[in-house]
Amino acid sequence: MRKPEALRSIQTALLAAALTLAGLPETYGQVAPAPGGGGTTTTTGGSGGLTTGKGSSHTSVETTTPTEYLTLSIARNIGAASEECAAYDPVYRIDCLRQRLLDIAQRIPKGPAYDEARQIVRQAAGRLGRIQAANVDSKAPRIRSRGNARIKTTKTYTAIRRRNLEKAMDQARQVIEEAQTQLLRASENSEKRASHYRQIAAAVGSTKILLRST
Repeated sequence: MRKPEALRSIQTALLAAALTLAGLPETYGQVAPAPGGGGTTTTTGGSGGLTTGKGSSHTSVETTTPTEYLTLSIARNIGAASEECAAYDPVYRIDCLRQRLLDIAQRIPKGPAYDEARQIVRQAAGRLGRIQAANVDSKAPRIRSRGNARIKTTKTYTAIRRRNLEKAMDQARQVIEEAQTQLLRASENSEKRASHYRQIAAAVGSTKILLRST
């Protein structure tokens, strides 16, 4: 009778684990494997956690094939960042977008499926950082972020000098437009990635609405 009891114990443990995973918020979708597979994925990370909150270590996912689950999560993270940054005075928006794109790039899964997208988003964040640094207003107060619906990590944003804002915004829009173009070109290199990279490109391009001086 010991073997059936042991089997029941294992089944109970597996059921409990499955229920726990089912309860994870969809907010963490970008750093979790898509339900039902969809490519080879390997999860690694500091403490193996899936949280994206302050002080947490998010999980790194390696995948060889893009999935709708992960692509939609990346696009939603960009949308949430855009919504957050839109709530601030325009002088803070370049820094807000810069930091959030960097957050998102760090969460884009590693592996052939999304490597190019991650690199493009990270490079865009870096270029926005150079614009920010060239026009920073050291006298303006820094503001604490409220986080957003997808990434809870708080940030501190610095302002652009208001007299330089229009020029800086023009330069920032060019950065976003170039990133969008690069993503669209990358979509042409692989039939499997095409629709996924177009979705990410559309999400990145939508952030241009933030980059207005008024």
